Order: sequence, then C-alpha cells, then structure tokens
Amino acid sequence: MSDDLSILAPVAITDAMLISSSAAENEYAAYNPTATYVAGARCISAVTHRVYESALGGNVGKDPTNIANRAGTTIWWIDIGPTNRWSMFDGVVSTQTSIASTLTVVIRPGVFNAFYLGGLDADTISYAIRDAPGGVVVSTYSGVLEGSAPDDYYEYFFDRFKPQADFTASAIPEYNAAELTLTLTKASGNVKVGILAIGDLRPLGKTQFGVKAKPKTFSYIKVDDAGNNTIKKRKSSTDLSATAMLELTDANMVLGTLKSVLDVPCVVICSDRVVHEGLRCFGLVSGEVSYDHPTHCQLTVNVQGLI
Repeated sequence: MSDDLSILAPVAITDAMLISSSAAENEYAAYNPTATYVAGARCISAVTHRVYESALGGNVGKDPTNIANRAGTTIWWIDIGPTNRWSMFDGVVSTQTSIASTLTVVIRPGVFNAFYLGGLDADTISYAIRDAPGGVVVSTYSGVLEGSAPDDYYEYFFDRFKPQADFTASAIPEYNAAELTLTLTKASGNVKVGILAIGDLRPLGKTQFGVKAKPKTFSYIKVDDAGNNTIKKRKSSTDLSATAMLELTDANMVLGTLKSVLDVPCVVICSDRVVHEGLRCFGLVSGEVSYDHPTHCQLTVNVQGLI
C-alpha cells in the first residue's frame, strides 16, 4: 500500500463553535428546579447537552448535572445520553444525531485541516469552508455517498447499492477563523451521523500491507441454573492494528504525536479510499517506533475501538 497512515487529532466542539444545526435540542423540556419529577420522567440540560431520567418519584430540586445526584448515596437521576443535536459531537459512534432530511450544521472550530464523519447514513454530502464567518469560500465539495466500488461491469450494473458509512475530507486550507457548513441528505428515512471529528490530520508514515481490523462485541452468553443459554445483546466496536514506514528524521515528530493523543479518542486513517472503509477506526491510540534501520523506522499503531 502507498497510502499515508494518519491520525486526526480532534478539536473539542463547544457551544460557541456550534453556530447552528437543523437538529433540534427539544426531545424533552429543559430541567426545571421547581418541578417535581416522577420516576421515569425525562429532561435535558442545555449546559451539558444530555438527557436525564428521574430514578425516583418526588424528585424536586435535585440538579441532574450535579454528579452527587447521579452517583451519591441516593441516585436521583440516570444519565441517558447526549441530546440529538449533540450526539454527533459526543465522541461515541453509536450515539447518532438523527433527523429527517436535511441535516445542516455550521461550525467555527478555529484552525483545522480535515474532518471525518463516522456512523454515517446519508445519500449525499456537501460542504463549504470559508476563511472567516461569512467570508470567502476556500474549499467546497458535493457528492454521492456511494460505497459500492464495483470491481467489474457485472457488479457495476447488477450488484446492490452499498451506502458509504464514513467520509473523510482532508487537505483543507487552514485559517484561524474558518467556518464549516456541512449538509447531508437522504431520500428515504432519517439522516444519521454517529461522529463528526474535526481537527489536525497528521501523517505518520506510509501504510504497509497487513493492516488488521478486528470487530468485537460486548454481548455475552448468560447460563441460568437450568443450563439454558441466553445471549445478552450489547454494543460492538472494531479494533485496528497497522504498521507504517517512516524516515528516521520524522521519528521524533511521530513519537510526539503519539504521546499527545494517548488519552484522546482519535480517528486513525490507514487509507482514505472508499473501498478501504475498514481501515479507518475511532478509538484510543497506542503505538511504538522501532529504530531498526539506518535511515528508516517502523511504526506500529494499535487502536482500541470505541463503541
């Protein structure tokens, strides 16, 4: 392979950066400190952008954003997950922002040179990047999210449509006040996005053959006293391992990059080709550099995939 092995070090999206979104944040009413919540009642917080469910009746004046009310002696609230608007920014692929077409978001994250969409269910994508709010468009794209990549004429004409489940945009001109407008459409059903990661795409080396993608499940088999088996369904993710060659002069930079993202969920891209969808993974990154050649080093990267 000749593709670059890269890491997308993300920018944490804040309230100030998310200028607008067609996905509303109104699944439930905002938390009211004077209201009395019964068990099972839900509310949202505009501060944390999460949904909370009352664990007990007679719940009044217990702020769900206070950890003591969710993990103290008495548990008043259960954290259900992010609101629909913020699901695509929570760093978890399995929580998807989902709305009837069209989904449009405007973000001002500051300097960035790439972005990645994962857990994607849409027919078309378009984006425009401006050098400043309302400024000059410096990068634009529009296309169909088609992941079939047929190998021959038979597959081209007769094989079923295979939607593209992720999308990478790179080589974006960098500006301090850049603004991204992203639009996704779907003819039937809801547009869904599991994660939108925006940040600095850092090439580490040339990807070598032998990349391994390992799907894993958190489901398990429960056996009762009578010997009956029950599969307890849980979520799944994918781990990834890859190697790359890099020049000795780049080794310190690569090590610095690995150190800087050790505890930060990142997107690792072994290839940005549509046919290599399985060679892109979101999770926690670890790796090592082997100094075993006078002019080159071998990099090993492992990704513990997040749900």
